Amino acid sequence: MREPRRVEASGQRITAVKSEAGFALILALLALMLLTFLGLTLATSTSTELKIATNYRWQQQALYNAEAGIEAGKRILSGVPSWTNILPTKRTGTWDGDTPPPSGRGGANAPETTNDEWNNPSRNFESGSCDRRGNGVGYGVVLDDGSGLAPYQYKTTLYGQSLNGAFTLWVRRPTLIGLDGLFRDYSGPGEEDHLILVSEGVAPYTGAQLSGAMTANNAAVQVVEVLLSQVRGTEQNPCNTRTGQAGQGAENAGFSACDPITGAGLAPALGAAGTNGRGTLADQTAVK
Repeated sequence: MREPRRVEASGQRITAVKSEAGFALILALLALMLLTFLGLTLATSTSTELKIATNYRWQQQALYNAEAGIEAGKRILSGVPSWTNILPTKRTGTWDGDTPPPSGRGGANAPETTNDEWNNPSRNFESGSCDRRGNGVGYGVVLDDGSGLAPYQYKTTLYGQSLNGAFTLWVRRPTLIGLDGLFRDYSGPGEEDHLILVSEGVAPYTGAQLSGAMTANNAAVQVVEVLLSQVRGTEQNPCNTRTGQAGQGAENAGFSACDPITGAGLAPALGAAGTNGRGTLADQTAVK
């Protein structure tokens, strides 16, 4: 009478054990999938961070290269007696700045069109098709002083120093807008003594021409632009034509950062001298 119950009980125990078979395997697979997903997420995140760090590094290096180009350009230009020979042809006409630039840049021509050391064609008038204010001049013409180092396009080594990348230099004439609302090339006293220097830094650089000022081959690009004025050897005071930043008053027509403030300097800047019961403006500023 007892034996069947033991068999039945034993059968029930076996049935119960069989119903739980494989649960641990399923749980292990789920845990493995979760850990795999977390590992892939971490790997992707790490890869992205590395790319961000690399891009930031090249962006900073490109900026340093552009700044190095500006300093090199100043040194090069200081050895050029006449900037007329390196600037685009001066244009005597005017333009409205709203009309798309014509082909031919309104008559501005490049004095040189020499391939660089990598045999890349000259990048004269880079971005000219987008330049309405300059009537198609763009960055200007690639700096070329006729020396053995010229043209200064994609320079990776200069003055015995090597760059982690390269820079390109352009020069162009300043563009002014008149009271009539029209743009024109700057003209006036010493018009050949002023120019705009543009420096493009790229990093890294492998010797191939980039697609204009846009990035290519995973290269970072930075552009710096400055206004420069040439000081003649007969001028003893270097502040006569330079104030440090474009936009300050010209000498004897306002005041500059280099000169002491006097009544003679303030009067043109502030207008006609007035009185307030204590004499004229010039008198007041002369009193210590």
